[in-house]
Amino acid sequence: MKRKNAKIYQACVAFLLLVVAVICLAPFVYLVTTSFVTDMSLVFKNGIALKITPDMLGTENYSMLWTDDDGLFFSWFKNSILITILFTFLSITLSSMVGYGVAMYDFKGRKAIVVLILSTMMIPVETLMIPLYNEMNQFHLLNSYMGVVLPFAVSGFTVYFFLQYAQSLSPEYMDAARIDGCGEIRIFLHIMGPLMKPAFASMIILQATTAWNDFLWPLIVMSKNVNFTLTVGLQTYLSPYGNNYNLLFAGAVVSVIPIMTLFFLCQKLFMEGMIMGGIKG
Repeated sequence: MKRKNAKIYQACVAFLLLVVAVICLAPFVYLVTTSFVTDMSLVFKNGIALKITPDMLGTENYSMLWTDDDGLFFSWFKNSILITILFTFLSITLSSMVGYGVAMYDFKGRKAIVVLILSTMMIPVETLMIPLYNEMNQFHLLNSYMGVVLPFAVSGFTVYFFLQYAQSLSPEYMDAARIDGCGEIRIFLHIMGPLMKPAFASMIILQATTAWNDFLWPLIVMSKNVNFTLTVGLQTYLSPYGNNYNLLFAGAVVSVIPIMTLFFLCQKLFMEGMIMGGIKG
């Protein structure tokens, strides 16, 4: 009887999750389908049309996306790729070192540093925009990749995540390495770092997604069209003088592909890292 009830419960849960998955995926499927519609007036004629027939579809939107305005979309795509790679590399490198150092070494003021790291997560980002803009202006970093990347390269959340994950590792690895003559940097790079691979995978996905989807700060820092990121560039297709839904929908679909690819490549390590990162050793 209990086994039968368990199977019914599992079937109900599976059905509920399937319904939720369909509800979540339906807008994305509609976006992908609509991105192939050549005449958007048919979609927005009377509200939003839910019925799309094969004769309405074509690939003109995607070919026009890369050639319109001398390939401006390609510049936005390139900017987003480079900024995401640079931001993710700096964020993961610096945050992992800080989190590892605070977690694995006992020194005076260690608890105060942890409190300081957590306190930075309570500050609204919007309150920092004007001071950061003035700072980037003083350093002549406006309209540059570093101006977008540097202010938020190290975050309290990322540091604390690495700190929590490092605490689950045994310090005996470090002691054994010191006996063999390894220095502290070599211990981190060749011994403890590889053990933190799931944490690195999780943060690579999260930080890359953060950089890729960021809109407000690149909008403030970048003032030239050619320097826009994808998130900022796509909104230029919406204007009081008319909306270019053809390029907007096609560009939105293309903008999702890199992050989806990254997640599918690292999803196993991502889940392991998220689980272990919340367990204090």
